[in-house]
Amino acid sequence: MTTTFAKPAAAATLAALFAFGGGVSAQQQGSGGNPAAGAGAPPSAPVNVDDATLSEFADAYLSVQEIRQDLSDQLAEAPDRAAAQTMQRDAQDEMAQAVKDSGVSVQEYNDIAVGLQNDPELAQRVKEAIDQAR
Repeated sequence: MTTTFAKPAAAATLAALFAFGGGVSAQQQGSGGNPAAGAGAPPSAPVNVDDATLSEFADAYLSVQEIRQDLSDQLAEAPDRAAAQTMQRDAQDEMAQAVKDSGVSVQEYNDIAVGLQNDPELAQRVKEAIDQAR
């Protein structure tokens, strides 16, 4: 029974993870680049992130972007809607694992991603961390 309740929560978290990815520059320009931004969510408090976590986030972000690009390419070749949905679920799992492998939790990743929306200083720090990680 516990896994039944955990799966919807995990799916919602992964959906948020999947939705984030319009790019840091899009994040800095407001919520236009991220359909999940401001979608009924109250403004978040500033996120305090140390440099080590920021570096891990940058690594995770780059991995997620690569997976998103691969998914986009695969979806163009999907034979039907069911196959596309399976590809999306698989990509979400892969993204979650990539985030965990980077050293941050999916929750931390999402918290930082949401924090970018309202904290220009954090957005700049993330942009710099991503530039360094490339």
